[in-house]
Amino acid sequence: MSNQHAQGRQSKVSMNSPQLSTRQADHTLPMELIQAVFFEIASVDTLEAVKLCRICRIVRHWVLPILYEDVTLATSAAIERFAASLTLAPKSDAASVEGAPSPASCVRRLWIGPVSTDAEGDLSYDPFAWPIPHVHAILTRCTSLRALALMNLHQRTWPRLALAVPAGVEVLWLGPVHGRVDWRYLPCAPRTREFLTLDTYVTEAELRQIVAAPSMRRVCRFFSDSCGYGIVHQAGCVEDAQPALERLEIVCCDRTRVEAAAGLKLALRRRGYEPIPRVVFVPRSNRYQGRYDPLAILFDDWMDASRC
Repeated sequence: MSNQHAQGRQSKVSMNSPQLSTRQADHTLPMELIQAVFFEIASVDTLEAVKLCRICRIVRHWVLPILYEDVTLATSAAIERFAASLTLAPKSDAASVEGAPSPASCVRRLWIGPVSTDAEGDLSYDPFAWPIPHVHAILTRCTSLRALALMNLHQRTWPRLALAVPAGVEVLWLGPVHGRVDWRYLPCAPRTREFLTLDTYVTEAELRQIVAAPSMRRVCRFFSDSCGYGIVHQAGCVEDAQPALERLEIVCCDRTRVEAAAGLKLALRRRGYEPIPRVVFVPRSNRYQGRYDPLAILFDDWMDASRC
């Protein structure tokens, strides 16, 4: 699964495996130590993790949660292959391990969409570009999902997927120009604690609804250019926020962080802005490796969060 990112991550899987239905042979090393070795290999090398799954049913049982925990699908082909892998019936040897997880139940973090603005591939911002039935199938099967990013999804397509977002999602990233997010009907609304929106116009009424969600901790409005300076007036929406909200973050980008900071300072002065508790303005550069690439910047942030 070349689209699944486990580089540099430590395993979070419990060392206490369910009862195995096969007779364990005597080992010179304790089974727990053998298991730990496989965990370490699978955690740092995705290709090796795939190979380990082919050793035997017990090792596959150990490695699957690591292999599928953090998934990135950046092309239509990757989406279609992954959807197919979730629908395959388990082989008899895998099914003989009592409590063996299904691949879909192992997925915790899922990024769907391009990982670079310069390399959108076939997942362009077009309502007909994406294999939506496959995306829908993935979302409905990954019921243990906790973090979801849908990037470059057309605003006319988002309503077809909104109700398929698993109820357990706690982190939701959308953009650019994703269209309206009606928090009243989103299945994950009661549990979502972080919401990021990229380059999208959100009305003041919508923003008030989002920050007022009882579980919300962080709302981030990320603007890849100077458009972010124009929404300074929406900072007052935190007046309706629940006490649990930690911050409304407004990220404004320019060629350099220094230029972004200067633009923000000017915009705040023109608006006569007075500091509001829990509102944070963040200047950032919109350059990634020397080029304009907000998607690559966000994907970097996404992967950094997965390593924490």
